[in-house]
Amino acid sequence: METLFSNNQNRPLSYLLKPSNLKDFVGQKHIIGENSILGKLLKRGKLVSSIFYGSPGTGKTSLAMIISQMLDCYFVSLNATSSGINDIKREAENAEEKLKLYDKKTIVFLDEIHRFNKSQQDILLEYVEKGSFILIGATTENPIYILNNALISRVMLFEFYKLTEDEIKSLIVNSIEKIDLKISKELVEYISELSFGDGRTAINYIELIREIGTEVTEEEIKDLLGSRKEYYNKKEDKYNIISAFIKSIRGSDPDAAVYWLGRMLKGGEDPRYIARRLMVHAAEDIGLANPEALTMANNAMSATEKIGMPEVRIILSEVTIYLAISTKSNSAYNAIGSVFKDIENGLVEEVPIHLRNENKKLYKYPHNYENNFVKQKYMEINKNYYRPNNNRNENMIKEKLEKFWGKIYE
Repeated sequence: METLFSNNQNRPLSYLLKPSNLKDFVGQKHIIGENSILGKLLKRGKLVSSIFYGSPGTGKTSLAMIISQMLDCYFVSLNATSSGINDIKREAENAEEKLKLYDKKTIVFLDEIHRFNKSQQDILLEYVEKGSFILIGATTENPIYILNNALISRVMLFEFYKLTEDEIKSLIVNSIEKIDLKISKELVEYISELSFGDGRTAINYIELIREIGTEVTEEEIKDLLGSRKEYYNKKEDKYNIISAFIKSIRGSDPDAAVYWLGRMLKGGEDPRYIARRLMVHAAEDIGLANPEALTMANNAMSATEKIGMPEVRIILSEVTIYLAISTKSNSAYNAIGSVFKDIENGLVEEVPIHLRNENKKLYKYPHNYENNFVKQKYMEINKNYYRPNNNRNENMIKEKLEKFWGKIYE
């Protein structure tokens, strides 16, 4: 008699228990629910190239495989860390050939798509535009920040949320039933908390318990598994802690900031996520009061790509403390916010004639004038979007602007 494991003795349990249909798929109702865009497309037997992004273990790969079966498409799985443009070209040619011969489309699933550089993404875009295949890219990163705008404009974006505790419990219960493993409700609860919304992690814990067998008690299993809840409490998830982290930096409290940093790192948070938040904070809350802050934060981001834990904690700690003790200013943040608000309210003016490409003779080239400055209109409205904050650096900026333009900046 064949079982789940008959021909897959060496496969991990998380692979063997992958759902084969939407009925068995846990979570992401906002993506595949009755009234969702993707749900409606699938009902019509349609799909467009898409990017699935979100935390690990939330079902990105599984859903892509289910969709390929639902739509009766060929399914090709690639990983951007080990595949290149030659692989994409080969699969595009194969997909085009199969479409001609069998009238059957191909879905190319490209995991960790953020690993493709700009030129690789440009070539990938060419095949997406031609319709050589349907692309489903998967990434743990926000595609807005790591993919080319041209590629983003031609795909649909779907964010995968971490599984809720109830969803994780459902996944665990279904899994132990399939492998005929008996564990207590208390241990199910414990694993669901420990998994932190990651379905794959939950299944890996189940596999470990199955391998251990009945020789140990559940208390010993808990000790073996360890606990992240000491650092990340289930009711106080990373979004609350990152909020406390940023607000501590904004409030110039280096001790609190480095504490929340430690909580995140000890809880297993990706250092790159923290570094991205530091970069945003450096521009949003420090800005022109200390432009060096953004350079420091950018260096931290670069370091997280090259150095892993535990060493990278030192670099993140240094930058966190530096940003916390830095002079603060949100003038750049407020400036672009005001511009966006005016544009949304209908303030869309034409480019002045002397600034247009066809009227270069009317344009006064500032470098031809004393102090590399000459008064001329750069927009019709007379409005100060940039309002310098009261700090040493921006006081000097304010003085310079008032001297040039003869108006008050406040």
